[in-house]
Amino acid sequence: MKSARTCIGIAVILVSCFSGQATSQPQQPDKNSTERIAPDSKRSPRVAWTSLVAWTIAPPQPVLATDGKVHLVYELLVMDVSSSTMTLDRLETLDASSNAVVNTKSGDEIVGTLQAADLEATTRAFPSGSTRTVGPFQLTRIFLDVTFAKNATLPKVLEHRFQVTFTPATGTPPVTSATVVSARTDVTNTPAVVIGPPLEGPRWVDAIGCCSPPSVHRTATLPINGKFYVFERFAIDFAQLNPENKLYAGPRDQLSSYAYVGAKVLSVADGTVISLQDGRPDEKPPNFPQGYDLLQQLGNFLIVDIGYGLFAYYGHFQPNTLKVHAGDKIRRGQALALVGNSGNSDAPHLHFGIQDGPLPYASNGVPFVFSSFTTTGTITNSIDDIASGATAQIGSARAGPHRNELPLEGDVITFATQ
Repeated sequence: MKSARTCIGIAVILVSCFSGQATSQPQQPDKNSTERIAPDSKRSPRVAWTSLVAWTIAPPQPVLATDGKVHLVYELLVMDVSSSTMTLDRLETLDASSNAVVNTKSGDEIVGTLQAADLEATTRAFPSGSTRTVGPFQLTRIFLDVTFAKNATLPKVLEHRFQVTFTPATGTPPVTSATVVSARTDVTNTPAVVIGPPLEGPRWVDAIGCCSPPSVHRTATLPINGKFYVFERFAIDFAQLNPENKLYAGPRDQLSSYAYVGAKVLSVADGTVISLQDGRPDEKPPNFPQGYDLLQQLGNFLIVDIGYGLFAYYGHFQPNTLKVHAGDKIRRGQALALVGNSGNSDAPHLHFGIQDGPLPYASNGVPFVFSSFTTTGTITNSIDDIASGATAQIGSARAGPHRNELPLEGDVITFATQ
């Protein structure tokens, strides 16, 4: 259906790197130096040059998922502000809450650690590629998924401690290392919104979704209107297996081979339709269309204001099947349209997510949980293999009934028939 490197949903927009030459460069950090600006109740705050600067795109918000864990899912933008090449050696996520229990020799509570291959797997350079190396005055991205037990007390504030190595150009001072604490962020305590199912029936696969390793949804950090957004952070691409646990029966390039084309898409909540697009043609699998602008990539879609500053997004409908209009009041469980393959899609699916603004792209995805569903397990072979015609192999992980939880990528889901 889709490659882990190409999106069955919205295309990842490539972003240019920062580059430039420093006109006046401070001295590089001493070996094993610690770079941090932190207030101290007994003395004035220390002021120090930092050769790394990091920040979050949006504060993390907790969500309970089908693995029984609470996930904090968020991104760090990390910039090397030196004339040397920076290598990310280790990243520790710290509980910086004022009442945090101190349980390490450093005086910090570490709630997550990434290093070596694990750190590289969550890091994406601009425009693409997994690497822990960041060039001078370049920006990279780290996609974090910090998990906690279901009933754990969550941090109120997080900080991030980077251990890095700087390698200067030939003929300049030797390799140096540094520890930098950056990217302080609050943790949002708002519970994830509880919604109804967007589909009905068995064998719906969370083909592309949350949380780790980061999918093409998660890594789609989009530069829109002068700002980075993560529109698809928690979005799910739903595709349905047939009774033989295959995506299609017949030629892969024929939409008639996919039995779920034309399945009803349901409203997940009461709300008001604020925008939509219809009339875009279904595309022919398994290739992505070329030359589409941002709006055309969305295909036929619908955005519904469900209250509390939240908006439900549904995409890739069959053309001319929308049953509502802008301004309509709709009810949970109401039929909205039919599953199709319009827009930037290489196989039929429903792209669904909740976002914090009314605009596509220029909003951040926020967590959501479905009120009730059952999983028969998780697929154990790759979605690429299944998209190529292989039978889905379904293991028993995460099987069973679920209430008020977020499905994770690979879950095979049954939604109640409405």
